[in-house]
Amino acid sequence: MVGELLNALGAFQSRLRGRTTVNVNDRETKEAALALASSYFNTHRPRLAVVVGEPTLRGHDERWQELVRLAHGNNQRKSYQRTVRILFAELKGASVHALARAAERSDAGRGPSDLTPAELRLLDTLQAILPTAAASYRQAILDLCRQERLSYRGTASELREALRETLDHLAPDSEVAKQPGFKPDADQSRPSMKQKVRFVLVSRGRSKTQAAITERSVSVVENLVGEVVRAAYDRASLATHLETTRAEVVRIKRYVDTILFDLLEIPDTLPAAAAPR
Repeated sequence: MVGELLNALGAFQSRLRGRTTVNVNDRETKEAALALASSYFNTHRPRLAVVVGEPTLRGHDERWQELVRLAHGNNQRKSYQRTVRILFAELKGASVHALARAAERSDAGRGPSDLTPAELRLLDTLQAILPTAAASYRQAILDLCRQERLSYRGTASELREALRETLDHLAPDSEVAKQPGFKPDADQSRPSMKQKVRFVLVSRGRSKTQAAITERSVSVVENLVGEVVRAAYDRASLATHLETTRAEVVRIKRYVDTILFDLLEIPDTLPAAAAPR
């Protein structure tokens, strides 16, 4: 919901850091600040208010109004930076709240959100950098919570898509292909997910042996998803098939959770805690 605005705020922070003047006097930066505030009040705030409630947004609104006030004068750069830091932190908190409430509503109001703290942390991180990947991951969680599902093939695909988008973001094809000695896997024209994992982890100083552990997990995910998607209804009964397939998708999710926590470097949270109950 607020991933686009968080990205825009991050770009604005980078713009502020890229200047050296004490005050913000240039028209472009001021206009960028006003455009951000306009986007919040006209587009994002109405949606947030429905989810988190008006009282939650009152203090946040004041911070956006402060940004507008700063943009209408020649004010210190550090004042902008302080205001934007607070806005960024508050928006991330609102994003977590919104995700939890969305999960609760999507489960037809049958009780509190089934999202664990670890899942919220992972969703919050994805929402800030890749809203579409966050949506796929959230949809998979909601599917696993629903008792009336007749198929989990789409659920498995959503988990794989969240992982694929994350890897495409962290390891663009063009960058991976530039690595010395790179060769596409057999029958592939672009880097595989395993090769992208190796690129990300080795570039962070991990040894190839350490990266290979995560690579193997990616292979397991690809194989399991393929099995679920190709599965035919050849078991004794539909109920038996669904129970078995759901267990397979839960297993996929455990692997995806572990890989994403590693790739996104999310601290102070145990990946295992994100597994569905």
